[in-house]
Amino acid sequence: MPGMMWCNSSNCKPFLLFVAVACIFQISPAFLVPGSAPVLRGVRNPTQASSLQNVKKPSFGGLPLRKQRVTMCAEPAGPAAEDIDFIDIDAMMPSFMSPLESKDAVEPSPNATVIPLFPLGSTVYTLNTDHTLNIFEPRYRAMYNDILFSGARRFAVCPVDEEGRFARVASVFYLKDLQEVSEQTGDQIKFICEHEVIGRVNITKVLNPKAWEDRSTYLKVECDQVEDEEEDEEGIRAAEEAATEAYRQLVDLQHELDENVKFTKDSMNNFNISNDGGLWATISMWQIFQQQRLLSRQQEMQAEFQEKLLKYLMQSKDALKEGLPEVVDINELPEELKQEVRVLQARMAEDLAPLQDRDMMDLQILMESTKHSDRLRLLRAMVEKEKKRLDTKKAVKMLFS
Repeated sequence: MPGMMWCNSSNCKPFLLFVAVACIFQISPAFLVPGSAPVLRGVRNPTQASSLQNVKKPSFGGLPLRKQRVTMCAEPAGPAAEDIDFIDIDAMMPSFMSPLESKDAVEPSPNATVIPLFPLGSTVYTLNTDHTLNIFEPRYRAMYNDILFSGARRFAVCPVDEEGRFARVASVFYLKDLQEVSEQTGDQIKFICEHEVIGRVNITKVLNPKAWEDRSTYLKVECDQVEDEEEDEEGIRAAEEAATEAYRQLVDLQHELDENVKFTKDSMNNFNISNDGGLWATISMWQIFQQQRLLSRQQEMQAEFQEKLLKYLMQSKDALKEGLPEVVDINELPEELKQEVRVLQARMAEDLAPLQDRDMMDLQILMESTKHSDRLRLLRAMVEKEKKRLDTKKAVKMLFS
């Protein structure tokens, strides 16, 4: 699959971002191959991505889970929530816990389900997806040893917002495979672990909140399994038809405007939003689309600076002899270019970070939903929001054409 390299902000190790998952997407050549510009060391990349694929969902491993229905934390503005013709997802917010206080550990409630919690940044991990984690922190090395020894092989993963609050609904990771790689990595990485997301839980209590601050061990939480509610087939069919039509209109508009990142025409014939796993697979594809769209906007913002950077580098004798470097340290650039980098970073933080945060919240709201029809309405709202953006772009384009 084609991809492009980018520089991770923490250690500048490039990662590969997949852009052609299951032939769903089309990426313009101008976006896929942004010239021969090198990667800048020290430029924060506001996008995150992972390679997702559907997996067979196992059981929860035989451990008892209390079941609980989780209602959506906010009703949409406008018509009643049962009206499938309207939902304003931007008026909704996912449910987050209060910031953790540095308190001593407490005992779990009688008969409560207790599992480890592994907060993982601002990414939402949707159902029926595979994920690989590299484990190096001592507390999480201990966590994996414990879940292997107990036989549970599972833990909760939740996003964390900018205020440090944990999302109340978390994904359940099931450990499929673990490789011990401490010898090969000089003990920098202990385990490489393969997981699949097999369910959702509602976190009711953090048992050892002080551990989040002092990092002495991993967090443990009480939780209840999130289960879907029963609903009538007629309402589901109507919601499926509305979501499918919204998607068809979006794809047509993407191709009309020749967007850098767009769904293929063929994807309209394979748009699966059934309740047997098809919808979650489509949600995963939408999540990848969000990441690609954000990266495309980032590339557009960087284009002008990249031209200036290439011009500066081509003046170097070393570049003429050895070619352009793969990575450039911004500290080695002249002051004029350093200032442009700072301006670019500020623009990306101002323009792109809020989009990434909103994308995360939209997906987390989907994870909280306990009705298939609600998830269809939420997906449709996300599609309609993107279509509205393109409608505005089309109108502006026609105005100046």
